[in-house]
Amino acid sequence: MMRASRWWLQGIGVMMVLSATFMRSEAAEWSAQPSLSVRGQYNSNLLLTSSPHEGVWGVWASPGMKFAGSTENFEMSGRTAADFVNYYGGENRSLTNLYFPISAKYTTQRETFGFDGGFIRDNTLMGELRQTGVAINFTQRNMWNLSPSWTHALTEQVSLQAGFQYVNTTYENGLQLGLVDYDLQGGSGAVIYSPGERDEFKLSFSYTDFHAPQANSLRSEIYNVQPSWTHGFSESISATIAGGPSLVHSAVGAEPFRQSDRQTVWVGSANLKKQWEDASAQVEIGRDINPSGFGLLLKTDRLTMTLSKNVNERWTASLSGAYVMSSGLSTQTFRGSFPDNQYITVSPAVNWKIGEWWAVDFTYTYSDRQVKTFNDHATANIGSIMLTYFPPKLRMGR
Repeated sequence: MMRASRWWLQGIGVMMVLSATFMRSEAAEWSAQPSLSVRGQYNSNLLLTSSPHEGVWGVWASPGMKFAGSTENFEMSGRTAADFVNYYGGENRSLTNLYFPISAKYTTQRETFGFDGGFIRDNTLMGELRQTGVAINFTQRNMWNLSPSWTHALTEQVSLQAGFQYVNTTYENGLQLGLVDYDLQGGSGAVIYSPGERDEFKLSFSYTDFHAPQANSLRSEIYNVQPSWTHGFSESISATIAGGPSLVHSAVGAEPFRQSDRQTVWVGSANLKKQWEDASAQVEIGRDINPSGFGLLLKTDRLTMTLSKNVNERWTASLSGAYVMSSGLSTQTFRGSFPDNQYITVSPAVNWKIGEWWAVDFTYTYSDRQVKTFNDHATANIGSIMLTYFPPKLRMGR
């Protein structure tokens, strides 16, 4: 808890330093939006296991602040937030989630330099479950993410893009729970062609290096080529389709007994977005390759849907859902076979704006997890009520 509090204070300090930097510029505009949420929650199966279990009651306190700043050529936005959580009942647990994402962009006449990254501390049944579709042992996960990028406009229609990504992930008491820390780094390049306002064609190339030293020195390299096309059918309807082959080369063990294998996996995605004056809808289907705390790469197929409707000025209803199938990629490099996992979640929610600075969210989530190889099936029902206070936004500058 002391370490989590230190990260929280350091995050606020970084935000204040960045804000002060913007305020020194006469042409800068700066804003900050603090908030405080208090949530009560009931979870019928906190660990999402098929073994006998009891429901738990949870209390969440979530302070946070969004901030943004801009000059003529520079833009920055970010957030510092935390969840202080206590569960009571079948599982007495306390945990602290921290979020410090930041995004920045600097533009000139032909160049755009960007950065996305930050630090996230959550638990494996939040971020990793949503990303991979596989439920692993419940523990806290710490993740650093650094992603600088550069875009150069050759002409008004053609541009070049390059980027680099580094991810470091660690788990608390990971080895005791069968989880391993890992690093992921790689680079990407792309050629982008925009013949008009409604179309964009992109040909991207990427290289990813996944390294899990604690998993018998596992290293996997992914080489990917992927063309994509984005088309705006109208001002309110747009779609993107992308796909291509990924060559995966994995090796495990120490010399002279190191084993390796190669395989080709087709990945891609397609999404459709529709926007109305008082509603929106989005559907996406795709396959990607994700790192995992199990110390191997997972192939994840997913179908997601999000619907939102403004009933009136105070009430908003939404519905989100996902169907995810996951399986292990490694063959010779992984002893045994990784079982296929199926994960389904459906979450209706209602937001009620009580007043200018107050809002209440009512949310229900149903989760269903199956590991068919072992006939393992678990479900969870989660209900929560959250009260949020939004003080007036702070603004300074031009």
